[in-house]
Amino acid sequence: MTGRGPDDVELDTALAAMLAPPARVGDRGFALQVDRAIDVEAAYTRARARFWISFAYEAAAVAALLAALWLLSQTSLLAPLAGPGHWGLAPPLLLILLLWLGGTRRLRGV
Repeated sequence: MTGRGPDDVELDTALAAMLAPPARVGDRGFALQVDRAIDVEAAYTRARARFWISFAYEAAAVAALLAALWLLSQTSLLAPLAGPGHWGLAPPLLLILLLWLGGTRRLRGV
């Protein structure tokens, strides 16, 4: 039978005292910095989500406008204006579209 002697109890007490974390008060400033960092990260995540949703809607709008331009260039009324490649009207209209998109982006502050 192995018993524990008084030396073992003293050794356990000494080891527990040496390995225990230091007793100190909490760092309030650090906790506030962590809270702010979490808030900033949440705001950034929401802003990214809003950006991608906005980007998807604008990409769909551009695709719809390009499809409409292509369909209009196929009509017999506008075919002479479109030119041989059927895209004679596309560059100026695309420039107007890109300027509009750039202007709305700048006005929104994005």
